[in-house]
Amino acid sequence: MIASTTGQMRLVIPAWGSIILIGVGVVYLVLGTRWPLLLNVLSMTFLGCVLGMAFSLWVPLAQPLVIVIGGVLLGGLSAFFRNVAHAVLTALVLAAVFSTLTANCLGEEGYGSYLVLNLSDQSYSTQWSGPNLTHDPVLAAFLTGLLVGATVAVARVRFSRRLVASAQGAALILVGVVELVTRIRDAGQPSLAAAYPMTLSAGWLCVVAIGLVVQRTLEQHDEQWDVDDENIEEGA
Repeated sequence: MIASTTGQMRLVIPAWGSIILIGVGVVYLVLGTRWPLLLNVLSMTFLGCVLGMAFSLWVPLAQPLVIVIGGVLLGGLSAFFRNVAHAVLTALVLAAVFSTLTANCLGEEGYGSYLVLNLSDQSYSTQWSGPNLTHDPVLAAFLTGLLVGATVAVARVRFSRRLVASAQGAALILVGVVELVTRIRDAGQPSLAAAYPMTLSAGWLCVVAIGLVVQRTLEQHDEQWDVDDENIEEGA
């Protein structure tokens, strides 16, 4: 749904949609390493839809069709090329982490406004505040994150799985919470995403760190249970 607020167009998620986002985010955050293939395919499908939206202006087909094709194509390929899909997601996550940290260090100049929704058949669009990739330090951090992320995906597979799941889960939870709070606030006030980009970015990083700890703790419990089961079987 699209709604106009203070003269600007923004994407509006209904309350039930925000609750679903938060629930899915919790699943990513807690169980991401237990279902890595499924969640990676879902993530790559979403990424394919975003790329389809971005390239739909240059493709002589209906925009919804291009978006669906992008999602199905990238999601299907990720199911077969699992390691490549995982490396791509890890690279993007670390690029986001590095660029966000750099942007927060720079302050307001480290953030810019991006067009994140454009419906070709209607004059709807929405802006999103994020790390300003036209600023040299932020761009350098983003590119460094891409290279480091690809390396980590190969060298530290288990850690990279926790990182990817935690980052995506934290993002979904944050979006859901922001939309719920925005709906509760007065309609004339600016959205939290536009008013507090640095605070939300810092919150995202904190939730990512919490997700890493939670998933590592669950993995340790699973490993301990496996050891206990083996001891019981040997004792029997």
